[in-house]
Amino acid sequence: MISALGRLLEDEHPNHPQALLERARRPGRSMGSLARALEDFFTQRALALPTDHADQLAAGRRRRRVEAALLSLRPQVHAFSDSLLRARERALRAGTLPRADITIEATLAIVRDLARFLADQRGKQDWALADVHDIEAFLANQPKARQRRLTVLRQFFRFARSGKFVLIDPPGA
Repeated sequence: MISALGRLLEDEHPNHPQALLERARRPGRSMGSLARALEDFFTQRALALPTDHADQLAAGRRRRRVEAALLSLRPQVHAFSDSLLRARERALRAGTLPRADITIEATLAIVRDLARFLADQRGKQDWALADVHDIEAFLANQPKARQRRLTVLRQFFRFARSGKFVLIDPPGA
């Protein structure tokens, strides 16, 4: 790590803490041990702002959950993901408790699982074709998670109904 830091300090780029921290980051899912150590050091001493590494990782996890949905069902899952993020931003501005990344990711995972269930088990390629029986069969797959899954599905179908993706709200029916 010391050798890598020495190379960064000797190159022609600026050497102020924030620039050094950005250049030390490795591309990909892990920012690297040098970048993590520099971030800890510089942020503890108020010399640099923390990187957005956690935000980038969370965005990647959300994107993977959305992309795992069937292609024909994916646009609505993506729109729902955007809606969850906008709601979190509103909560931050209002000073209320925003949803954590893990909560948003768990919510998207449930919707993704329903999309897969509808396509694989029920042969349905459109959210508008989902009915109460599909929702009940999906919830019966994991009885211990029923309440959480039902809460998420109610939230998703309220969103879908308000966006005119579906005409009825199967979990609410």
